Amino acid sequence: MPSNILKQGLRTMTVAAQNRLTRNWVIFMLLALSSFAHPQEPEKVSKNIFPIMNYDSDTGFGFGMKGLIRNHFGSDESLDLILYGSSKGENWAQFTFAIPDFEIRQGTVFPWAVDLRLEFNKQLKTNFMGFGNESKDNDLQFPRESAKADISLSRAFLPELIASATLRYAHYTSYNFDPAWGTILASTPGAGESQVAMALIMLRFDTRDSQIHPTRGVLAEAEGGNAFRALGGDWRFARYQLKLSAYQHLFSKSHILAVRHWIQHVDGIAPYMEQARLGNSWTLRGYKAERFIDKAMVLSSAEYRFPLWKSLGSVLFLDAGRVWSGIEKYSFTGWHGNRGFGLRYYLTTFVVRFDIGKSKEGTRVFFNFSHVF
Repeated sequence: MPSNILKQGLRTMTVAAQNRLTRNWVIFMLLALSSFAHPQEPEKVSKNIFPIMNYDSDTGFGFGMKGLIRNHFGSDESLDLILYGSSKGENWAQFTFAIPDFEIRQGTVFPWAVDLRLEFNKQLKTNFMGFGNESKDNDLQFPRESAKADISLSRAFLPELIASATLRYAHYTSYNFDPAWGTILASTPGAGESQVAMALIMLRFDTRDSQIHPTRGVLAEAEGGNAFRALGGDWRFARYQLKLSAYQHLFSKSHILAVRHWIQHVDGIAPYMEQARLGNSWTLRGYKAERFIDKAMVLSSAEYRFPLWKSLGSVLFLDAGRVWSGIEKYSFTGWHGNRGFGLRYYLTTFVVRFDIGKSKEGTRVFFNFSHVF
């Protein structure tokens, strides 16, 4: 009975996301969460709204908006909303509520913080290129939908030391694919309809001077979690990841060298959407989305960030990574790499990002928000 209730609730959430949620429901939820906050030094109200008209290699020509308002209720909270549609059939809605706001809590000791994220993404054209580091490129495309809900509770024991626990629920649907393609099959983990319920614990050491636009400091983040069949989940697997990043001034405070090294490993059978993936605007920026998928991956990047004019900046970057069937098979051969450049538009509450990456498989154009790392 609980499983059926949760599945029905997730379907209701998906329908609500498709209709962009109702204004009254959102306001009621935010007021309820805000009532538990007791900020010591409230920030001034700040907000940014950015209209989207863009081209992205994975989604086509797109339009929409992103808006973020901070401290609207006087509780140091933030409300972040993205609504997006594209010519290749993507419909994306994401809503994030954080109390205190991520940037306000950065570098402080706080007794707790609550983050809620709801996301719906329907894509009429997605790819599955098989598992492994040598999987073949293809243009076979099929629809996929996902609805996700995350809630996290965090605490800062020191300004640099933060722990958090997260409950995550995701509903995936992949359909209208042809077994004759020889790539995705009905037996492929995650094909068809499935639910993932996860519990995750994360420990972070963070000396960065900002979460929005870090210019100096280091970040070391270790996270581990388990998917379980209770609460309506269809899968049991474990996922571990380590994220290391460092930021250093070059020449002056506005010229920054940023580097990262990410490691991820999945233990057990997981849907392909939850396995280690490389290729998109967040990982290998010269490759198609989810170009390489397997149970383990390593990714390294370097960026040189420098100013152009007023709030406009630029980036030169290198990305390299590969996947394996297990992290114990790590090697220094067979890595995939790309190079590229991008533009950054710095607003008070977020960063607008435009990147062009080039690899041996072609050139990709990406548009998104926030720094890649």
